[in-house]
Amino acid sequence: MPYLPRGVAESAELIQHLNALAPFPPGVVNLRYTLENDWSGDPAIFFWITLTDEAARRANLSQTTRSIKNRITQQLDPAGQWGLFPYFHFRSQSEQAKLKDEVFG
Repeated sequence: MPYLPRGVAESAELIQHLNALAPFPPGVVNLRYTLENDWSGDPAIFFWITLTDEAARRANLSQTTRSIKNRITQQLDPAGQWGLFPYFHFRSQSEQAKLKDEVFG
């Protein structure tokens, strides 16, 4: 029988914990996620985060992304508590408006 990570087996509970992360840090416009296998076939959670243009400016980007990653990994602990490797993807509002990629929303 294949291993089923807690984040997949108890997805309703995972969703509750993800919703409890709100309100998000300043600079976050939208946060979406998908549960899929990563490039190596391991269970993963992919975070798709849209930032304000100000938060995505080069001078602010490192601090903004670090703050968001830390909050998610500390409060949610995707790997330790849910068995999901976390991956983070960031995009600015302007970039999202041009690309109109649905996963970022």
